[in-house]
Amino acid sequence: MLSIYSRRVADGEWRDYAIDSRDGVAVFSIFRRTFESPLFAIVKHPAEESAEYELFAGPEHLDSNHSLPDLLATLESRPRLIQG
Repeated sequence: MLSIYSRRVADGEWRDYAIDSRDGVAVFSIFRRTFESPLFAIVKHPAEESAEYELFAGPEHLDSNHSLPDLLATLESRPRLIQG
């Protein structure tokens, strides 16, 4: 997760992140700018849930998966911001 994040930071696309824990879930949020809403959020649910990881782009649910690497592949396949 941090490998993808660090590459996107190096490219100037992402600039901040937050790690939260609430209601029994852990959330890794990615921001373009510190004071904006998160661009993406990766949510980890307890093992007894049907999907262990979920990926959101703002309020839009993009994917659910039991495998974090497979979920991150969905994030990597998303279009990227092109800096000029």
